[in-house]
Amino acid sequence: INGQIQSRIDLLSIKFLVMILNRYFIKSIFSYTASVSVIFLLIIVSSRSIQYLDQAARGEINPEVVFWIILFRLPEFGQIILPLSFFISIVLTLGKLRSESEFVVMEQNGFTFKRLHTLLIACSAFICAVIFSSSAWLTPKLDLQIEDMIQQKTLKEKIISITPGEFHKINESTIVYSKETSSDNLSKVFIKNKSKDNQAREFFVFAEKAYVEKITEEVMYLNHGSAFFLDELKELSKLTFEEMKLKIDSTSNSNRVNKEDQDLLESSNISWLLSLCAMTVISIFLAVPLSKASPREGRYKRVLPSLLIFSLYLGLLIASRGASELSSAAQIASMILIHLAFLIVAFYLYFATQQKV
Repeated sequence: INGQIQSRIDLLSIKFLVMILNRYFIKSIFSYTASVSVIFLLIIVSSRSIQYLDQAARGEINPEVVFWIILFRLPEFGQIILPLSFFISIVLTLGKLRSESEFVVMEQNGFTFKRLHTLLIACSAFICAVIFSSSAWLTPKLDLQIEDMIQQKTLKEKIISITPGEFHKINESTIVYSKETSSDNLSKVFIKNKSKDNQAREFFVFAEKAYVEKITEEVMYLNHGSAFFLDELKELSKLTFEEMKLKIDSTSNSNRVNKEDQDLLESSNISWLLSLCAMTVISIFLAVPLSKASPREGRYKRVLPSLLIFSLYLGLLIASRGASELSSAAQIASMILIHLAFLIVAFYLYFATQQKV
């Protein structure tokens, strides 16, 4: 009886020890993933902030919405950052455990090769679920919000951003040309406008000066010019004025996406998300042999070659996705071939490390 009790106590002790090792390993993986994600997120946010602030300085977007645009882009940035951070966290964690000889002790206490991969696959499944759920549901909604914020420019902001010597489309029915600009005013202005209720009726305006007084107004003030009206019978009439108010609707529908294009974008986005999830799982089999180092080697020695391999992997996937000359089926097929190629590389690395042992 004492022997049976002792054996049960030993079995429970082993299970408890394995559970502690599992928690310790998972905690190390996710702590490194969070740390690396924050670092890469700060780098990307800094670079994108400079880009959006430059656009705001040129008058292309409202400076007040720059912060919200960057904030709404964070889930999109996470699509790339999380798989990369997870991959680096595996290399760093296993490199740390092996350099400090902790991994040998863990193996002697039941932390087997199979258990290592089971835990890593479970972690990757959680990360894939986060990527897929946030990107498939949250990112499209935030992209629409960003598009609305970029497009929602007042008439005054559109007038300020006009480049001299170029035609600018204010809305679906109004085109503005200015030879010169000074402060918020346009000089030597040409305007072509079509009536919304009847596209056959249109008029042209030539004016020496044009401006918008208040930022909330949708009215353009024109000074010293002439208006030419073209009626349904194609007859032209002229009106000369000293000052004229022209009401212009600054909203534009030119960037609306039709249903077929929207469905194509959604299918492409889903295939890309599935490809990222597959890359996250395959990166486990790349990271484990790449992180293998002797106890005398430093924990950061394998980070750079691992990062180069992962960058090549991710770069090829992005290139295959961005190849506009390829059809959707060809892009998916090329992504599958890339995954298979790096899976073969992973198996080769496993074989090479086992041969060294």
